[in-house]
Formats: sequence, structure tokens, C-alpha cells
Amino acid sequence: MRIPTRPRQPGIRFNITPLIDIVFLLVVFFLAATHLTQNDKLEAVELPEASQHEREPDEAPRRIIVTITLDEKLYVRGNEISPEELDARLLSIDESKRKETEVRIRGDRRIPYRIIERVLISCARAGISNVPFVVLNE
Repeated sequence: MRIPTRPRQPGIRFNITPLIDIVFLLVVFFLAATHLTQNDKLEAVELPEASQHEREPDEAPRRIIVTITLDEKLYVRGNEISPEELDARLLSIDESKRKETEVRIRGDRRIPYRIIERVLISCARAGISNVPFVVLNE
């Protein structure tokens, strides 16, 4: 005599493949975002201090960070450039986007003003008037 068997219902199974995909994409995103935000801070500079400063706005405009080191070299996005290349880069920005472009100067506190003046003149030639300095709080 044969014993009747019932087909068993399998327990609840979770498909975690989409979860693994999402976690992997988040990890890649944060690694890339961290690399891009730290790219402009590779050069060690001693920032000046300021007693008053404005808080940074929540939404950032088109921003170019120019780092000026103590040995009077200019860096944009971690790459060394000459003042002439900075002129060309700023002039190559589309005229409609120049009004909303911000050139942020991150310079060592001990550099002479003539170096900063070159960057300011480049911005003025390009028609960019939003040129703040990166400073430390007192």
C-alpha cells in the first residue's frame, strides 16, 4: 500500500538580488562622490582666518576651485595650470553660464597678493564677479 503524500508548500523566500544591486550602486556612488570632493583639497595650504564669514548656500552654483600653494602654483581639480591656461579656461565657459559661475580661491595665507591678483584679473576678463575666498573660522 502506498502512503499518500501532499506536496509541501515552500517557506517564504526573499529574493535579495535587487537589494545587493542597490547596495553595490550606493557604495560606488559614495566612493566616486568622496573622490570628487577631496580632489580639490590635495594640495596642502594654510588657509587665512576670518572673524566674519557667510555660511555656504545649500545649492552650489557652477563652482571652480582655484588652489594657490605657497610655491605660487595654481591648481584646478588637482591639476597644475598656468595663469594663461586659467584665462583660457574661464573664457571658454559659455557666456550664459558665466553669471552663475563661482570661482573660489583657496590660497595659502602667506602667498603675496600679486598671485591672487592674477586670478582676480582672469575672473574679471571672463566677466565672473562671484569670487569668494576659502577661509577658516576664528
